Amino acid sequence: MWPLLLVIAAGAVFLAIAAYRRTVPRPPARLRRLLGILRSVVFLLLVAAIAGPVFSLLRNDRVPAALVVVFEDSGSMAISDSDDPAGDPDRPVSRWENGLEWAAFLDSAFAGNEPPVEVVFLRGNGLDPLREFRLSDPVIPPPTAHGTHLAGLLRQTGDRMVGRSVRTIVLISDGQETRGSGSGGDWATEGEPSLGTAYGGLDGTLSLRVVGVGDPLGTADRVIKDLRYPDTAYEGDEIQVEFSVDHRFAEGSGTSSLQARLVGPEGLVAETTLPVDNRVVPVSLTFKPTGPGLQVYQLVVSSLDNERFLDNNKASLAIDVRKERARLLLLTGVPGWDTRFLAQAAANEERIRLEVVFPGENGLVFADSLVSWRVPRNAAAWSVWDGVIISDWTGALSSMDWEPLGAAVEGGLGLMVLPGAASVGPRGPDVPPGSLARLLPVQVTGWRWGSGPLFAAVGASQVGHPILEGLFRPGEKMSSRGLVTLPPLRRIVETRIRTGAVVLLSGRRREPSADEAEHPLLVVDRLGEGRVAWFGGRRLWELAFWDHTPSGARPAGTGSAGGDPVGARLLRNLLVWTSAGEENSGLVFTGRQTVFQEGERIKLAAQWRDMRGRPVINQKLSLQLRSADTAADSGRVRTFGLSRTDRSSGFAEVVLPPLPPGRYTVQLIGQGDPPVMGRSESLIVAGHSIELTQVRMDRRRLIQVAGRGAGELYVAKDHGARARLLNDLQNQDWTGGEVSRRSRLDFWSGWPFLTLVAALLGLEWFLRRRNGLL
Repeated sequence: MWPLLLVIAAGAVFLAIAAYRRTVPRPPARLRRLLGILRSVVFLLLVAAIAGPVFSLLRNDRVPAALVVVFEDSGSMAISDSDDPAGDPDRPVSRWENGLEWAAFLDSAFAGNEPPVEVVFLRGNGLDPLREFRLSDPVIPPPTAHGTHLAGLLRQTGDRMVGRSVRTIVLISDGQETRGSGSGGDWATEGEPSLGTAYGGLDGTLSLRVVGVGDPLGTADRVIKDLRYPDTAYEGDEIQVEFSVDHRFAEGSGTSSLQARLVGPEGLVAETTLPVDNRVVPVSLTFKPTGPGLQVYQLVVSSLDNERFLDNNKASLAIDVRKERARLLLLTGVPGWDTRFLAQAAANEERIRLEVVFPGENGLVFADSLVSWRVPRNAAAWSVWDGVIISDWTGALSSMDWEPLGAAVEGGLGLMVLPGAASVGPRGPDVPPGSLARLLPVQVTGWRWGSGPLFAAVGASQVGHPILEGLFRPGEKMSSRGLVTLPPLRRIVETRIRTGAVVLLSGRRREPSADEAEHPLLVVDRLGEGRVAWFGGRRLWELAFWDHTPSGARPAGTGSAGGDPVGARLLRNLLVWTSAGEENSGLVFTGRQTVFQEGERIKLAAQWRDMRGRPVINQKLSLQLRSADTAADSGRVRTFGLSRTDRSSGFAEVVLPPLPPGRYTVQLIGQGDPPVMGRSESLIVAGHSIELTQVRMDRRRLIQVAGRGAGELYVAKDHGARARLLNDLQNQDWTGGEVSRRSRLDFWSGWPFLTLVAALLGLEWFLRRRNGLL
């Protein structure tokens, strides 16, 4: 590039000089040389601007050494210990105040140090952003953060201090962690890099000093540990709550028994009294929840006679109590193989209970007990079930009145019709009576069996429907031909769908001809508030043998996205859809935690799916938060926007700030006109925090942290600990370091360059005009 620019520059100078030699009228020699020089300089500047040279100056500056004092500011640092370290038992101080006294001591000790030392004060918990403060600030907020991750706190410190000559980090903490302690990802494990090289590229000579605040021994304390209970349950189920009660430092307390009480929304639900014959006492409480919905319970354990910290004697738990399992009724003429495979599918769904009714010697009876079954006379009687499956309407079932069933379906009941068993001849199934025929999503004229083999094909726009969920293996393209490799069906009813019905699966030959129509195999439709499904295959049990590969060659768990064979998964999806509808559509929370602790940030995730189950990714999502405790607060609505984390799946997340204890409702809002509204769901903020249960200093953890940083632990309550820390710090080398700073001058890209070029061209023009040149 440079040789070409030099040639261009030389050519530009030659043209400028040659042009003024041929100018008419010919200017005087001095003026001709001056004008040529001005024009040549402009050309040279333009060529230089194209080349873009940069002037760079590198200098080394001396910076003072830095002493970084890092405070852990989780809520446990606000706990007041039993006495004042200065010796005044009437003025208990918090761990935070004790740490500030240590910080003030270090600040004054290094105030007149030579060489000078910069003392930097930082606070954080390793989970939230790190903050810098000064001891001279008018107000220093007390610690309120929820959770602690010491490794993350030190990592944030290293990133914050990059480029500064840090010699020592003094960490002030009680050692109580809620995350990272003992985990495989913790930096304080064997084989990890040293502290100086692990965080932000700090100097390898960096040392770590740890000051432990809090009571290293602890007073007598009773703690709830290892709490176990189910997150969800059904009405009528017996729930067992198991936990252990640990007695720490309780020797000589004289306590011989403990009482555990479980209090629910309607008062006491369970209690027990046990003898204390070991340090750890296992406890079990059982109860039956009343009423559906999110139920919050308070677990309380009696305190010791001399116990000082009572927050770890209680715990909150929330159980999502659902109504009893969805009930499905199967009406069949003969309980054959179709009935058997439907029963197996229902047994694999914990929320479904299938009841089979068939004709017995003395009328219709339940298959499991042979107890007589009476035909419901009205819609309310049918509605005791969540869904009805009809596989026959001939024989003993031909005299049934289907009008009440139709009214129940329009009111919200689910209905699935299997015509395969309702056949007395080879041509096709018997046409159902008019009151049942009007409920079907297909026309009832001209029914006949279409001979196979016929392969299932997914509707082009229906691959995301909830009934088809999990039929495709991970990574498999969800196309309309995704199920063509499955075994074929022998016969399918040849019929046409009604207006508005949706074909999910159709039967066709492997290589269909251009004039051959596809036969609807699986059709769904809405009927009022209810839903109707139609499966037109001759034998439903053939689905049980659907799979992508032969059973002998299929690795375990690869049959479908859920691990089941494709046919078995389809049967389960059909039963769930019949009983509960399209529960996966709309605005839904995903994996939502229902109970949070006071002071904890609340992270929620959500997904928006359309009616076919596909993610909606081009619309904005927001969340409305309301307090549900009092009528006055319930009118206050706070709105938060959700950010997309994965645009392909439609997932979005939001982090709410810590909320006061109480019950709240959250509701998802989708962008639209009118906006799409999700269901209001409950959110509980418990009135206690894990931070308040951390009643003593974790000496073992602080020793581990200090050892990893080639440092030492100084317990704040130990006599002479401050003097030892100061002595160790003063023995270090506090010589400042050098920081390389680079100054750069780019003359060619700013306004001075343009001003100079314009001035030279203006001067040339002025001289030409003054001497009569054009």
